[in-house]
Amino acid sequence: MKKHLIIFVLFCTVGSLQAQKPTFWNRVNNLLTKPANVDSTRVYQPTAGFSLGVFSTLQKSGFDVNADFRIDDYMDGLPLEGVSNYSLSEKLCKKVGLEVDYGNFGFGYSLEVGPRSANKRSGIGFSYMGKSFGARINYYKITNPFVTGLTVGNEGDDNFFHYDFSPDEEATLKSFSIDGYYVFNNKRFAYPAAYKRGLVQRRTTGSWLLTARYMQGDLYNSPEAAWDTYNMVDCFATMQASVGGGYSVNFVPWHRDPTGPRDAGLRNLTINLTAMPVLTAFNYLKTISYEYDDAGNKTGETISKAYCYPMPNYIGSAAVSMTFGHIYFSAQFTYNTFYFRSNNAFNAKHLELPDYVDYLSYRGNFYDWLLKGLLVYSF
Repeated sequence: MKKHLIIFVLFCTVGSLQAQKPTFWNRVNNLLTKPANVDSTRVYQPTAGFSLGVFSTLQKSGFDVNADFRIDDYMDGLPLEGVSNYSLSEKLCKKVGLEVDYGNFGFGYSLEVGPRSANKRSGIGFSYMGKSFGARINYYKITNPFVTGLTVGNEGDDNFFHYDFSPDEEATLKSFSIDGYYVFNNKRFAYPAAYKRGLVQRRTTGSWLLTARYMQGDLYNSPEAAWDTYNMVDCFATMQASVGGGYSVNFVPWHRDPTGPRDAGLRNLTINLTAMPVLTAFNYLKTISYEYDDAGNKTGETISKAYCYPMPNYIGSAAVSMTFGHIYFSAQFTYNTFYFRSNNAFNAKHLELPDYVDYLSYRGNFYDWLLKGLLVYSF
């Protein structure tokens, strides 16, 4: 009898353990809804679940480059300064979209509405905003006419020359970036509070942040458009790696903890301000100059490469969020600008420029800003 009782108990114990063994989907759910280790007097974490949001964005991106050159022996041995400028940008881009979140993760999809911002525009992005760290991955592609100009000398001088030109042919701008952050005071400060619904800041708190960013951009001008513009350089490519840090603060003028599952009324108002200056330590620039025959047909290309000076740059954001029961609203603004500047690393002979041009350097920047309104309902 005892033998059978022992066997029965062991059978039930093993069966119970097998029944409690987590499935793959249970593991995924535990990862998505794992509670954050926070100071509950400063940060409140709502129960993880599904939420559905609608959003609208205004965005503008572009790339500007100036090529500074000097003619040393132009007239009576006097130098003559000149600049050749290049630009490709879009009009204001307006989008609407849907966003689905579960726990700390989410996915969004948007479409451009109204007048088009460019002849062609496409993009994709992904972001994860956790209490300790987060990352954003963004890619966009813009196709528009290439705007260029050339200025030689000073206005009012006899040798002054200037023109602006935009050919009918199109050029393409591509940008890919990865940037991330780490929050030092991550138990008392909820950086995502004003941007996502997963964490709520109870009291005004701030923290120092560490950030890093990698960006790659390409400005491709077609041979046909380049032949029309008569400029020195036709295509640009840049790679930049930046590190830095800054400070972020959540101002909480109003907070009231929920008293029930359907608590109504204003529960939270949070305002976030973030400034993160960075140093672009690795700054690489490549240029392409097309070669043509007398009929304007492309016969080859000349490539020049250089490492640019380290440059200070800036990443900034601001947001305000309000919570009304199960409704969450957030208005967000982000701003990125990344500059580059070369020394006289470009030998004019490499670009097959006229012999009288003996100095050539580049300066420019990528820029991208975004204004977003997000309205979320949590189930």
